Amino acid sequence: MNIEAQPLTSVYSRLLLPVIISAGAVGLSIGLIIPLTSIVMEQRGISVIAIGLNATMFSLAVLLTGPFLPSVIHRIGLLRTMTTGALLSGIFVFGLWIDDSLWFWYLMRFFLGITGGMHWIASEAWINVMAPEHSRGRIVGAYATVWSMGIAVGPLLLNFIGVDGGRPFVISGMLMGCAALPLLLVPRADNSHLPPVRYKVLQMLFVAPVATMAGFICGFLETAVLSLLPVYGLRSGIETASALILVSFFAVGSFVWQPIIGWVADKAAFKTVVLMVALVSVVVVPLVHVSLALPFLTGVLLFFWGGAVGAYYTLGMLNIGQVFKDTDLTAASSMFVMAYTLGMVVGPLLGSTAMQLSGPVGLFAVLGLMPLFFIPLVLRTGGKNI
Repeated sequence: MNIEAQPLTSVYSRLLLPVIISAGAVGLSIGLIIPLTSIVMEQRGISVIAIGLNATMFSLAVLLTGPFLPSVIHRIGLLRTMTTGALLSGIFVFGLWIDDSLWFWYLMRFFLGITGGMHWIASEAWINVMAPEHSRGRIVGAYATVWSMGIAVGPLLLNFIGVDGGRPFVISGMLMGCAALPLLLVPRADNSHLPPVRYKVLQMLFVAPVATMAGFICGFLETAVLSLLPVYGLRSGIETASALILVSFFAVGSFVWQPIIGWVADKAAFKTVVLMVALVSVVVVPLVHVSLALPFLTGVLLFFWGGAVGAYYTLGMLNIGQVFKDTDLTAASSMFVMAYTLGMVVGPLLGSTAMQLSGPVGLFAVLGLMPLFFIPLVLRTGGKNI
């Protein structure tokens, strides 16, 4: 299907917009279910360790099944993989309501990671396959924004629907299942012409080291900041409400900046944009640490920091689409999502350990040093080579 000659609005309306809407619905459902399950388990008196283990089931499933997804996508196609992932995910969310035993919740969250990963990886590969080269940055930025907004709005929606009874689980399951509906509007394409997968997913760690590292750093920094920044604020003498506002500034910056980053990436050299993002994410960390006595300045810095951290994901996904095609793209997308997921696990672990050993400053030392490993890797590459 040749989309290069079509107007951008036509590409959005027929091939891309339904997939972006579907991703937003999945993000909204996940944004509901993550805090919902944690709160319900806390109310039932379940230990913090058990709650944390339940939360890692999704990431563990993505890491274990990600290497096999390119072969699945090659067999049934991107659209069918997305549709199947959304429908099955909705069923597993309903399962959390049907049986609230701990072992069953672990099982449902693991299966939710498998099917959610199907939709996640296939939707990103679809966006990159169908996006015209000249506007890929803007489209990837729009996708990242809608996905992030869904995750961010989920907890806010939970305040209105409550956490008691089956209603929040039913609503979350319906949102997840309904994510398949926009996909019915997308023209079906024949996948029989696609070549077999050239690279195994884990080989992408060496074939695409910069994109893989960008995904890992985004997951590392994003999850560590969102989960530990409130604790950092409290231990630095900030009131609870103010500590939560810090997270809001970071989260808003994360999705507000992505369309801008994507637009800039369409106009400027990729390597230059990546280096600027990396430098901002390094420089802003000590500035946030020393500016806590000035709330407005801290909020502005966190807004830019959130944008820089989110840009790692946008730029990594963008560069994968620039370099890889067809089934190679699905393998690269799988590795990218797995790297991000691994960062989600490692970031809070290292950040909390550093804070435990060195106090609040330990967290910021880890967050500031991590991007420094990324810059030399970028400097050794040029243009679109990753």
